[in-house]
Amino acid sequence: MRVLLASGAFVAPEPLDAWHFAWDGRTYRGTSGATMLPDGRPALINTLPLDAYLYGVLGREIAASWAPAAQQAQAIASRTYALGKLRPGKPYDVVATEGDQRYDGIEAETVEGRAAIDATAARIVTFAGAPAHVAYSSCCGGRTADAGDVWKTPYPYLVSVADPNCLATPDFTWSAQIGRDDLERALGARLAAIGTLRDVCVRTPGPGARPTAVTFAGSAGAFDVSPADLRAALGPRVVRSTFVRSAALGGVRSAAPATGAATIELAGTGRGHGVGMCQWGARTMGERGSTAAEIVAFYFPGTALGRA
Repeated sequence: MRVLLASGAFVAPEPLDAWHFAWDGRTYRGTSGATMLPDGRPALINTLPLDAYLYGVLGREIAASWAPAAQQAQAIASRTYALGKLRPGKPYDVVATEGDQRYDGIEAETVEGRAAIDATAARIVTFAGAPAHVAYSSCCGGRTADAGDVWKTPYPYLVSVADPNCLATPDFTWSAQIGRDDLERALGARLAAIGTLRDVCVRTPGPGARPTAVTFAGSAGAFDVSPADLRAALGPRVVRSTFVRSAALGGVRSAAPATGAATIELAGTGRGHGVGMCQWGARTMGERGSTAAEIVAFYFPGTALGRA
């Protein structure tokens, strides 16, 4: 794996031996090297074997105290994800942030995480005999999301599945109050084109289903925005998941009624995009005795475990 640690100006890493180096207060396995990105910026790349990379991922993606089966399911999912990101023709494969998988080197490693990676060596999720395209998020909110709804690219095994396993997740529910100015910055011309905002609501195909759109209606028209696009526009710290369960208008400015609602109020469940494996659901399944294979089969229906 080739991991992008930094781009632009960065402090040079310090070699410790042939197989370790220190950089930015952390120690890393493998080697470091500088390269040039297509936009002309210099970049720091950490090159190391796949499972050595996963050692520095698992401790950031899942708690060491969680059941071994959940650790192993995460190891399988993370390995499959990483293999799907190999890009020989590009200067790096993955970034070290949540843009791919959080990777912090040796300081992120745990005994439990290394054991899970070793126990599942070479195991990946496959579909029709080929490596699957996997995804995972912290908490699905009670039902996983369909990849086609979130990313416009469907997969037969990244479909919406009812998931009661994550209901005890801390901060399972969330709410957000979004001011008019923030809404205008996020939605721009689309919001301006509908005139005075009169209503906002969530559209769902049926009871218990994940929403397909949030509708904004005004004095001069209306438009729909997908929960994923709304989350991207407003930011994941505001809209914590794509499982938006309700939307309503907040207070109206009495001094300037033509401006419409001063806020919108959103409420939802879960954390993250919701596609694929729900990490908190995997935790519960592991605690209840499910194996890693059973966890993977639940969240990626129709897949099998294969070898890389």
